[in-house]
Amino acid sequence: MFMLAAQEPVEASAPTTVESLDASYQAAMADYYEELNAMYESGDFTDLEHPIEAYFDQFRTFAKNANIARGARAYAQIWCVKNFGEKNWTHPDKVFSGLAKLFTSEFADSDFALEFAAAMRRVRLEVTFKIEVLEALSNATHSEPVKAHCMLACAYAYADGDNQEMADITVDGLMEKYPGSKAAAAAGPLLVKRQLQVSKVAPALSGVDVYGKERHLIDTRGKVTFVVFWGFW
Repeated sequence: MFMLAAQEPVEASAPTTVESLDASYQAAMADYYEELNAMYESGDFTDLEHPIEAYFDQFRTFAKNANIARGARAYAQIWCVKNFGEKNWTHPDKVFSGLAKLFTSEFADSDFALEFAAAMRRVRLEVTFKIEVLEALSNATHSEPVKAHCMLACAYAYADGDNQEMADITVDGLMEKYPGSKAAAAAGPLLVKRQLQVSKVAPALSGVDVYGKERHLIDTRGKVTFVVFWGFW
């Protein structure tokens, strides 16, 4: 008579490459959104950990690993930049400064720096600190496209921080120094915002909409608003 011994469950091995880690992360994100949708459908909500919390440190480890392929290391570093704001940090400036310096020291003159500058537009950090990081990259690179995209990211950072004056100065400098560049073309929304005077003080205009609800134009501050006047005579 043969006795079958119960086997211990085998734990999945940790991803050994950036590519496999990213595939694992994408699968985890798909599961996360599936669970999230199920909660919305059922109305039964529970705490759900975002995959970034579990994956950030793994990507960060690859980002600092000088023994892996250069492209993989750059991908890991940019992933950390893009997802930095989704993880809670005790000293976010200190941690991000380390990431930025690591990237700038190796990739300032590469095409990866264009992606880094674009990612900086969406990082949730203090505006002044974002500007410092972008200016450091701009000073370190010899690439004119990278310098242009750093200026573009700075202009957006100022605009997002409600410093329209500095946003205007920066975007004007971009258009003057790099006319016809991809960065200049990407500054279109900033130019439209300035032309339409978005975020400026709205006139004290009030009225009643077609549903009888009172509306105040000042409540639409920061948005492109069309006001249509009509009536009966």
